Amino acid sequence: MKLAVISDIHGNRQALEAVLDDISTQRTDAVLCLGDISFRGPDPKGCLELVQKHTDYAVLGNADLWAARGINEGEVPDAALTMMRAEQQFTQALLSEEDLHYLASLPKNLEIPFSNKTQLFAFHATPEDPFPPVLKDAPDDTFRSWTAADSRAEAYVYGHVHTAHHRTLDGKLFLNPGSVGLPFDGDPRASYLLLHKDEHGVHPAFRRVQYDIPRQVKRLEETGYPGAAHPLLTYIYENGALPPQK
Repeated sequence: MKLAVISDIHGNRQALEAVLDDISTQRTDAVLCLGDISFRGPDPKGCLELVQKHTDYAVLGNADLWAARGINEGEVPDAALTMMRAEQQFTQALLSEEDLHYLASLPKNLEIPFSNKTQLFAFHATPEDPFPPVLKDAPDDTFRSWTAADSRAEAYVYGHVHTAHHRTLDGKLFLNPGSVGLPFDGDPRASYLLLHKDEHGVHPAFRRVQYDIPRQVKRLEETGYPGAAHPLLTYIYENGALPPQK
């Protein structure tokens, strides 16, 4: 079996279309989305429609929850709250009630059969909460704690931190596909993961896909995306990283 895993699209349709085109050449059996589909990008509706059309499984991301119900104080830095609420209002205005219900109703986690004997456990950030960031250099015990939620799984896949990585502990794989729409690892290309299962185990392969970044930057202006967010999103699109702290 071969599974494609995508995550953290954030309304970037240019990147998502490029990734889906690449997936179409890989002879996959299914596609899994780990959340953060629409919020924080100029094409929330288009990205949601593509995910609904081309994926077989999806889980709830924190940004999906924000799109549906708004951003609460304390969930983002105070200095960013006004800007991000404007972005949320832009996103919500382009989505129907049915769309918002779909996002809010996504499961926090999923058990996915990967073969007759192998199971994959999927979630956005942690098994029970789509908000806490678990970085690639987190202690081993942080990853091991996820096995309490599903001890049968051979592989655990999560998103949220926008950085592709994997770790093997106690014979189990812990994997992050990186971000389709807003990479933070210094490579501006869209990132996703292929998982192949054979008689020897589960084999991960990370993919990076070039897409039309200037066109994506232009979409911010074309769609009337809140102007305060343009410099931040443009920097991430062009550099594949957050801007330096001042």
